[in-house]
Amino acid sequence: MNSEQTWKEICERYADHEHAAALLQRQEQQGLDVVLELFWECAQARGYRSSEQARQEAAAFVSDWRAQVLLPLRQLRRGMKLMEAKVLEAAEIRAQIQGAELLAERTQVRLLCEWLDTHLARSTTDYAVGG
Repeated sequence: MNSEQTWKEICERYADHEHAAALLQRQEQQGLDVVLELFWECAQARGYRSSEQARQEAAAFVSDWRAQVLLPLRQLRRGMKLMEAKVLEAAEIRAQIQGAELLAERTQVRLLCEWLDTHLARSTTDYAVGG
């Protein structure tokens, strides 16, 4: 899958405010990986069907990136929001952190696309392409 096109589709899906709100609620309540969920929505829209095992493998493939890069950036950005009233530069710093967080999410999408391409090339049993 093309990661740039997939990122664009993910952004379009996330722009649906009701859908985004539901995903964020699941993120807060259940620890949902929103990027991963939107990735699978895009893959399904293209006709890819995955097993639960494949979903777990994909999650494991990006788990270090998510735990060591993406989630700390998110936590830092959220923490900076509380500082905006106290520190003049906090909003600017927070915006830069948000940019880094978005780049980290985009990187996760690239990793997932590479993972899917590799698995599609190796296996025709986990996936069926088509309607």
